[in-house]
Amino acid sequence: MRKQSVNLWAVLVCVVIGQIIPALWYNFFSEQWIALNGFNKQQLEAATSPVPYLASIVSTSFMAYSVAWVFTKIPIKSGFTGFLVGLLFGIVFILFETIVKDMFSMRPLELSLINGGVSIVVYSITGFILGFWRKYE
Repeated sequence: MRKQSVNLWAVLVCVVIGQIIPALWYNFFSEQWIALNGFNKQQLEAATSPVPYLASIVSTSFMAYSVAWVFTKIPIKSGFTGFLVGLLFGIVFILFETIVKDMFSMRPLELSLINGGVSIVVYSITGFILGFWRKYE
């Protein structure tokens, strides 16, 4: 039986997609997100640091590689199964944790759903790509 290994090309694609989806997501929900955070557009326009974008790339890289590694241990054999596991990871490890932390911070549930929802989408698509585009040694 062939051993499944981490497909670095698939991980790279997941990292790129993991930057594009949040950009589209937060563009779509920008007005609600700004209002729920209590920001104004001038504050956001003044915040031009590249650090959050670099942190996002690093974080998404670790996430995609870690999910790919876990998929070699389970092992995931299809895009659909990868999608379901990614969906589960996004809901259980990200969305629920975001909701609980935001509750203690007295932040609105809608903000938690916006911030956690994008992770569910990214994890689900990452799971699909990694499940579909497998590599064997």
